[in-house]
Amino acid sequence: MDDSARSPSAAVPGADTLYQRIAGQIERGIASGALRAGARLPSVRQLSLQHGVSITTALQALRHLENQGIVQARPKSGYFVMPRAPSLPEPQFDLRVDAASFVSMDHVLHEFLLTVEDPLALPAFHAAPARSLLPEAKLQHILASVNRRHPEYATTYNMGGSLALRQQIARRAVGSGVQLRPEEIVVTNGGMEAMYLALKSVASAGDTIALESPTYFHLLQSVESLGMRALEIPSHPRVGISLEALDFATQTPGAVKACILLPHFPNPGGSLMPVERKRQLVQLCADRGITLIESDIYGELYFGDQRPPVLKSFDEHNDVILCSAFTKTVAPGYRIGWVAPGRHFLKTQALKMRTSVACPMLQQEVLAEFMRDGGYDHHLRRLRAALKTQAHQMADAVARYFPMGCRLSLPQGGLLLWIELPRHVDSRAVFALARLEHIGVAPGAAFSISRRFDHFIRLQYGQPWTPELDSALRRLGQIVAKLAEAPVAAPTTQWEAA
Repeated sequence: MDDSARSPSAAVPGADTLYQRIAGQIERGIASGALRAGARLPSVRQLSLQHGVSITTALQALRHLENQGIVQARPKSGYFVMPRAPSLPEPQFDLRVDAASFVSMDHVLHEFLLTVEDPLALPAFHAAPARSLLPEAKLQHILASVNRRHPEYATTYNMGGSLALRQQIARRAVGSGVQLRPEEIVVTNGGMEAMYLALKSVASAGDTIALESPTYFHLLQSVESLGMRALEIPSHPRVGISLEALDFATQTPGAVKACILLPHFPNPGGSLMPVERKRQLVQLCADRGITLIESDIYGELYFGDQRPPVLKSFDEHNDVILCSAFTKTVAPGYRIGWVAPGRHFLKTQALKMRTSVACPMLQQEVLAEFMRDGGYDHHLRRLRAALKTQAHQMADAVARYFPMGCRLSLPQGGLLLWIELPRHVDSRAVFALARLEHIGVAPGAAFSISRRFDHFIRLQYGQPWTPELDSALRRLGQIVAKLAEAPVAAPTTQWEAA
């Protein structure tokens, strides 16, 4: 006989069935905070024993909660408390477009870059998954095997890059909506070299480069090192770069030479450009003669059901340059990236040979084998599930611990939360205080040459949630609250006031 049939309440109209009472008890535990977002629930068998019910009834209770969006099932892992959506509003969208200017970022970045290697920082400063989420043991096994079979990789150059890796990159590109040939891919030393080569192949000193704002500080440094001007185009925290602002800023022919974009979960904003806006963007740049340089370095870290298509999938003129790397998904230390330069291939290839010549062959072959045997896809599925949970956990902590007046948007992928603080709170002061307690915060002042993001901070959620991480977020919230109550100057720092 089913447990619900034995329950006295089953015969009373309107009364909860047994599985609903069990589900209600779990739900109250979640609401009270006893069961935190991302916490693992008792197994079906444990729940059955705890409540003295059948396996069927216990499973029914969990499935009821899953249907209500309160818990989530993970294959071979069990049921977990569904992370809650943040209760904070998303950051405000500033549509102002400043004039193009030469970049001077060193005074903003110097102290931050000296701090990012702090091994005690929690969360870490680097935007990368934790070591525990990366396949170190598998890569080590493959590396030892490849090294035994090909000891010559340590003593020879391969300036074209691993053919096996380029074949795997081309194969995977189909999933992002683009057809690539192995012979039109250039392997690079990480994603930044890919972007640097792309930028240098299409623009010269004095040219104006459009970038979404806020943007990754090393992109601004690349523009600076090449003597080019940066034109910051406002980016919405949910849908990415403002097409209206870009249209307005590029109406004069030749005003902008190239546009650098991360359409998928960029550092630091975390937005995701909708498909139709991607199509419009590619068409706008084609009509204006502006080369698009696209970084898809976070594209594999999507939380939805489908991998978002790259901008290059809408390119009808072979003028979109697609860049990516394996540094955010599988092996940050390998420093392996790539660029598909389209019609700019010959110039990009020549620039590669004149700069770093070649990339380590051993690491390329290891990645190629890891991708070929299906290990990469399996790893990505697990990584995406973990990051999605961790994103919700950190957003939930920010909503609980940060003071009134803060804003954030919950990203649909990637590694980063972009948080707006009360306007009078200086991100430099937050960083200066937080780093003394080994709390990894990136100041918003580092992601723009303007002052409009001085009251923003960036956090990365690449690490699994722990009580220590929860405590660090609570302490960070206290720091922000203190600065919000009585604005103070940052402790002694090497930064200059911009």
